Amino acid sequence: MLVIRSDQMTVLEADAVAAFERRTYEHLLHYFPKHCQLLGETQMRKVIHHGWQRAKRHALTPECCVRSYIDLMCVLGSGFDSDALLPWARQVLRAQQGMAPIVRGDKLYDRAWHYIDQASRDYRDDGQPTTARFVSELRALGQLSDQELTPVGTPALLADLNARLQRALPFKCALVGQRRIRLALSLAAHTARARGLTTERGVAAFLVMRFVLGAEFDRDPLLPWVAEILDDPALVDPRARGARLFLESVGFLRRWWDLGPESGEN
Repeated sequence: MLVIRSDQMTVLEADAVAAFERRTYEHLLHYFPKHCQLLGETQMRKVIHHGWQRAKRHALTPECCVRSYIDLMCVLGSGFDSDALLPWARQVLRAQQGMAPIVRGDKLYDRAWHYIDQASRDYRDDGQPTTARFVSELRALGQLSDQELTPVGTPALLADLNARLQRALPFKCALVGQRRIRLALSLAAHTARARGLTTERGVAAFLVMRFVLGAEFDRDPLLPWVAEILDDPALVDPRARGARLFLESVGFLRRWWDLGPESGEN
């Protein structure tokens, strides 16, 4: 009778993990080449590991479920399952606990891509890709003050950003609804301050990028440059920190759009 020792089992498990990561990376190369080009294989493998752990939290353990979960991370951000703007994600993951993982994973995937298809209309005019509205509003943020944002001035900034988002991303705003947008902006403002962003421009950049890139964009392995800025001990001055985040955000989006449409996107 074949007996597998514990050390052999460890090797077999490690081989299985490596094989899964290889298959998933090849999948991402095909469907999300832009992510792979910008981040490189090493960082994308970190994304795969992170997605695997997130999927396991929701008992989505079959390989196909983990892979589809990582696909959704690439489009909605790694923290989409806890995003206040995407309550349907939590609802699907919690309400279907008695279902088989593959059935539950399929329901999540279908619901997510319905949302993505609707929200992506913000980046299309007459069916053609465009980023003009969002680029215009993003550039305007550079004109905001680099002075300290006071509690008295915060409500006015949040109202201004809400109006900018309505102009730039009307379809997403309509899908999400005003109540959740206001909640998300308020939560983001608190997080921005906790991350050392206290100027008007810095807070505005953080709020807008979080709205676009996802609730956990400041610690998302898909966006490692954000954490590098916010965790940089040399950036003590809030003005320098906010200015750096704004400039890097603009640069990232420019590089992203210059690469053209993603084959895995609608």
